[in-house]
Amino acid sequence: MKFNKRGIFLRPFFRSGRFYNNIQEQDLVSRQSSLKTVMYLFESVFKEFMLFMRTRLTGRNHFPKDTNLWTTTSKIKDHSIEPIITWIGHSTFLIQINKINILTDPIFGSSTFLFPRILPPGVHPKDLPKIDYIIISHNHLDHMDEYSLLFLKKQNPDLHVLVPEGDQYWFKKRAFKNIYNSDWWLKHQFKNIDFTFLPALHWSQRNLLDRNKSLWGSWMIQTNSFTIYFAGDTAYSHHFKAIAKEFPQIDLALMPIGPCEPRKYMYDTHVNAEEAGEAFLDLKAQQFMPMHWGTFHFGTDSFETPIKRIQRWWKRNRSELKNKSLLIPKFGESITITKNLSHRFSQKQTATTL
Repeated sequence: MKFNKRGIFLRPFFRSGRFYNNIQEQDLVSRQSSLKTVMYLFESVFKEFMLFMRTRLTGRNHFPKDTNLWTTTSKIKDHSIEPIITWIGHSTFLIQINKINILTDPIFGSSTFLFPRILPPGVHPKDLPKIDYIIISHNHLDHMDEYSLLFLKKQNPDLHVLVPEGDQYWFKKRAFKNIYNSDWWLKHQFKNIDFTFLPALHWSQRNLLDRNKSLWGSWMIQTNSFTIYFAGDTAYSHHFKAIAKEFPQIDLALMPIGPCEPRKYMYDTHVNAEEAGEAFLDLKAQQFMPMHWGTFHFGTDSFETPIKRIQRWWKRNRSELKNKSLLIPKFGESITITKNLSHRFSQKQTATTL
């Protein structure tokens, strides 16, 4: 597989109030990216309409035929010492470990009216336990959702929020108490857990005027016995190998696998399923759990395309993946993670494998 030969960006480049992945990116972003984003938005909406019309005319549904295949209800514990991961949908996980409850990039509704939610959240926000920490990878609307965050603050007024540099002002305006802003490689150390903000190849924006005014990235979550990597949104690049050098033992990697298409728009900002697999190998992690698929129709993939592609990639690379595990949770499924969990598909998930 061939990838872009991108410049070194293990430290973010900052100029004139904006962040960039590298110094070469600055002029290109300032001249083209806002227009590119608008063009992609219009094209995505047009394709969404055409897919709807095709479904009406042909009867071929672009969305899941049987939602029960991908949804379940788990009994959520108040807390757990051993790691339990519950996929709520998109990039939102409830991580329970060391009697600590963590939420990643919480969103419980739709991203915008243009991109409604395909399946409901696997856990209703009212059914969540007390949340101790929220980690944010970047400020896109599908990762830093205002409604969800304000609800969580109301339910958990003393929660800690860890955000990329620049996003702390958004939280301060909304009266969040414990806010920790982060540059790449900055570690936040608490009593029973550490959070380190790490590189990603992406961008940030919440409106037409604030592109790249805040940083983006990934997170490493560490306890004395377990390490979890949360990749956020990212394109493929050498930062995965750099992270592996600093964190030689990663027990679980939460990796985005979609949207896979259209590749010409996604290539510079999002890994597809196969690139996520290559990044997993770069990280030298032990277990892979996919995210960022099946929740919003941001690309032209069918509902199960990213999952089918990561399953096929896994089978093609069995020799390199010996003693590693692919864990595919349903929406709302809680999985207890162990150090040496063998590769598995559930019975229903096997039925969707090509």
